[in-house]
Amino acid sequence: MGSMLSEKVTVGNAMGLHARPAAQIVHIAGKFQASLSIRKPGSASAADCRSVLALLMLAAGSGTELEIEASGADAREALDAVVAYFDKKFDEQ
Repeated sequence: MGSMLSEKVTVGNAMGLHARPAAQIVHIAGKFQASLSIRKPGSASAADCRSVLALLMLAAGSGTELEIEASGADAREALDAVVAYFDKKFDEQ
């Protein structure tokens, strides 16, 4: 079991973290054993990356800064995959 890894990202698409990208994050998270969560910096609660509803509850609009956290056997790979999806602006503009 590895230690907790985290990386900050910014929601870069115009529509924010809505249902389609939330579902895709759940799909990405499902490929890994690692535990993945996303939180707004300073927030005590984090959204499980395996729950579309939890991700939508972040209410993360365009420009929102978020922190992605990962722990477990393949945490680095899982974190990199989710960060890459944010970097691609959810394949939107």
